[in-house]
Parts: sequence; C-alpha cells; structure tokens
Amino acid sequence: MAKDDPQILTIARGSEQHPRNGGADLIELADGSIFMARMLAYDSPLDQPAGDDAPSDLIAQVSRDGGMTWGEQMTFLKPGPDETAAYAPGLLRLSDGDILYRYEMYHRFVKDEPRCISGYVCRSRDECRTFDEPVTIFSRSPHLTGSQGDLRQLASGRILVPVCHMEGNALQEDGATLAPTDTSVAGCFTSDDGGRTWDECDQYVYLPMRGTMEPKVEQLADGRLLMVMRTQLGSVFESISEDEGRTWSNAQTTGLPAPESCPGLRRIPQTGDLLLIWNDSPYDPRFDHYGVRSPLSLGISKDDGRTWTKMRDLENDPQWEFTNPAVIVTSRDRVVMTYEASPYDSMEHPGRLGRTRMDLKLATFDLDWLYG
Repeated sequence: MAKDDPQILTIARGSEQHPRNGGADLIELADGSIFMARMLAYDSPLDQPAGDDAPSDLIAQVSRDGGMTWGEQMTFLKPGPDETAAYAPGLLRLSDGDILYRYEMYHRFVKDEPRCISGYVCRSRDECRTFDEPVTIFSRSPHLTGSQGDLRQLASGRILVPVCHMEGNALQEDGATLAPTDTSVAGCFTSDDGGRTWDECDQYVYLPMRGTMEPKVEQLADGRLLMVMRTQLGSVFESISEDEGRTWSNAQTTGLPAPESCPGLRRIPQTGDLLLIWNDSPYDPRFDHYGVRSPLSLGISKDDGRTWTKMRDLENDPQWEFTNPAVIVTSRDRVVMTYEASPYDSMEHPGRLGRTRMDLKLATFDLDWLYG
C-alpha cells in the first residue's frame, strides 16, 4: 500500500451476540481527538437481527490517533421499558463551541398500530464528557426517522435535522414484527434557539415507489440548502430549499447512478467543495435494494452541487454492501469516515442482503489523496 493510500480498518465485527455495529457519527474534539457515537445491536428473534429496529444501545468511543485505534466502549444510552432500540446518532459542533448529540428511540411495537419513534437532542458543554438532559424534537411519531451524521447548523444559527416520514399507516404483520408498507417523504425539523424547541417543515419531498429516504443537507454559498436522498429510482436525487428548510423544491436526479442506499454529504472546510459519498452502481430491480451497494464512491462538486466529479472508489466488492456513511474532515486535513459493511447471502437474483451481521468500518485518508 502506498503511503498516501487510504487506511481502512474494521472497528467492530458483527457477531452472534452483536449482529450489527454501525449507525455511527464522528466529531473532532478541541484536543484533536475524535469522538464516535454508534449503535450496538443485540441478538433478537427478529427476521433481520441487524435491522434498524433490532434491540440496540448507543455507545461512545474516543480515538486519540486519528481513528486508527479506539478506547473503551462507554454506554451512552439504553432503551427504556417502552423502547426497543436507540438509533441514528448525530453530532454537531455549534457556533458557540458546544456540541449537540441527536438520537432516536424506537418504541415497542403495538399490534395493529403504526411503528412509533421519538427524536431527542442533548448538549455537551465539556467536549462530550457530560451531556445536559435531552430535549424532545418529536415524540412518538408514526414512521418518522432520520439517519446518522445528518445534524447541521446554518449560517443564521438555525439548526437542522433532516428526517423522512413514512406516509400512511398501512401495516402488515410478519411474525413478531409490524412494518409500514407505504412510501417515505423527506423533510426536516429546525430550531432557532439552540436546540431548545423544534419546528417541523411545511413541505416534504415526494417521489414514486418507496419515495425519498435518509436525506442529507448542506448549505450552499448563496444561502440555499441542498438535500440529497436515497431513492428506488436508480439515482441519487436532490432538492433545494430557499427558506432554510421550511419548503423544498420538487426532487430531481443528480445524474449519479445509485441503488437504493443512504448517501453522505459534507462541506470540505479547507476547499469549500462538497463531498458526496454514494454507491456508483447501476439500477437493478432484481436486487433487494434495486442494485448492488458497491462500490463505495467519493465525488466532489466545485460549483455547489450543480455538477459532480467522481474522484475515487473507496471500496469495491460486489459481494458486499457498503452503506450508511458518516464523514468528517479534521483540522489536520484528514477525511475520516465510517460506514457499514455486510455480505450478500447470495449473488443469484434476487440478491437479498445477508443482514445477519453488519460490520462497522472506518476509512481515513488525506485530502491530497481524494483530489489526487
């Protein structure tokens, strides 16, 4: 491996006891160390023990060497009696120097009722050593969820949490689980008082089939917001907000081929460019997520999302899925990103995801390698 090549490691392997390690987010602390929040799933009788709603805690770890090694696991949150899973952590450095930690809790399924999720945010004033009591973003909302690494603060000070909402309350019973059967729409919640109170957007973004899922947002140079979304339409789609998240334009394709998979989006402070992480893979409806979630690709936009240039494939193995990325760019000009990796249980169509285990992986590389 050349000196400048990415360093890729498996932080935690899926196992029978912990089938899923993932859903992570990262933040650089004042001393240069990296704080990671992630979910740790436990074995369960669910059909997909590595699924989003599998029993899970949120844990924290700290790296003092740029992500190459990680300290002791610290339990941040366990589900309460009415809850099953802690999920979707997001970390954000506020303009006042404090850190916000966003997360969600799945509530226990109730027969013939929609799945309910609550969202929370808490503040740390001492570099993630302690956190204030959580504030509710939304409470027991049917089919409302976000994804890891999505919390942002705008130039005005407004804080934004992208979410997707499952339209309708149609349910189907599948053994011990209940699953929504309708389509998702993407939008956001916003706060103008430092995360103390939250407002839901006035307009969501619609698309056919399974809709718009797992949105990620960045602010553009002219103040508008760019949202990118997971879809079943063979591409990463985008939407624009001209009012800081209250309303959103009709979605349109970025032109980047993609299966149904969560993208990642981050402004690179050192260059001002936008970094997009996605699976540059053709549409294939014979697969479980309408295509193979490989390779894991990195793209750059130098014109605030009007055009994209693919720079690198970070991982490329069609027998594995690579998804749910979260990324930071550190003060040392290093990109550090986490993502989940899971083997396909069969490459014969229809190619179902294995989902009996999911590893958490980390990649780190210099900006020079990215721009190469």
